[in-house]
Amino acid sequence: MSMQITRLSLKHIQILRKCKRFLTSNLLLINTGTCCALYTVGDLIEQRIEGHKSEKKLDWARTARMAILGFCMGPVNHYWYVGLDRALPGIAAKTVGKKVLADQLLMAPFCYTIFYMGMTLLEGKKRQEMFTELKVKFWPTYKMDWQVWPAAQVGPLTG
Repeated sequence: MSMQITRLSLKHIQILRKCKRFLTSNLLLINTGTCCALYTVGDLIEQRIEGHKSEKKLDWARTARMAILGFCMGPVNHYWYVGLDRALPGIAAKTVGKKVLADQLLMAPFCYTIFYMGMTLLEGKKRQEMFTELKVKFWPTYKMDWQVWPAAQVGPLTG
């Protein structure tokens, strides 16, 4: 019995090592897929909150647009955080504070601009509608971002 447990444990360790190698050597793919999945699942949750109780009532075109934006933003976020880690290496409190500040001042406005412009274009709206939507929605979103994301980022940026 003890020999079986040892063999089984070694097999599990080998599988875990292969998984770790795959994940660390395919970070762009993993981060893009994760971003796409989060945008997609987030939209489905939001639609449920909005009152779309049945699958038939869900706006699948909207969810597809969110998935497209998530797929496009995945590489952008990946390279941003890789660059941020190179520019500000380490996980000391002061360094993490600088990373969060840089993310909030530079990346967040960029992402919200791309999100609102991209979503408007994917919805087939006209250029003027794109700028109007950005003007109306950007500041409320950005203000809310400051209330949520700095605290949420501390954990991932420290490890």
